[in-house]
Amino acid sequence: MTSTIDFKEHLSKQLGFLQRSCDAYDVGYLDEAIRIATVIRVLVHQTKTSTSLLKHLGATTINLISTTFEPSPQTISFVGMGMMRIGGGKSEYSPHLGSGPINETVPVSKWWGQAVMVIDRQRITRKSIVLAAANKDGGAHVDTSLSSEYEALAKDGAVGYFGHVSEGKENYKPIGSAHLVTLRQIGYEVLSSPELIAYCHG
Repeated sequence: MTSTIDFKEHLSKQLGFLQRSCDAYDVGYLDEAIRIATVIRVLVHQTKTSTSLLKHLGATTINLISTTFEPSPQTISFVGMGMMRIGGGKSEYSPHLGSGPINETVPVSKWWGQAVMVIDRQRITRKSIVLAAANKDGGAHVDTSLSSEYEALAKDGAVGYFGHVSEGKENYKPIGSAHLVTLRQIGYEVLSSPELIAYCHG
């Protein structure tokens, strides 16, 4: 029988995986965000047939960091997990990491189910994007179809367009990879959550 100490070691290992995937993303390997999703699924997702690592640790009531507000039910469009950066001849949409609108602790169950994006009127929770990436988009399995929420976030132009004027003509480029940006931000939240990190040393 696996001991609690073993589960703490597994947590430390998973957080190490997560940190390395985040580091790889930050130096340009954006598709590493899919592996971020796989680690978070291991940590948080609980089903009748699969036990989350937090459940094994008796830590299902801890708080995790949230870096965004939850949009109201009437919200049509909301981008809570990334930010636009324009300057120096370069435009990009990237995770805001610690520069978001808020930085608060919330119960893990609320964190998991919180809507963090609204695209085409579809509310996208951390849970929906993490599970779609992990279960359908190559994290742990490749499926023939993706969820409508994930597809809406992954399509080019999901969070807008960058525009510039060249020779007196306006040009627009759709912003892509918003799903990967969102996953990277979720990875930042997990790695910045003191109560979770404490379980590695408790």
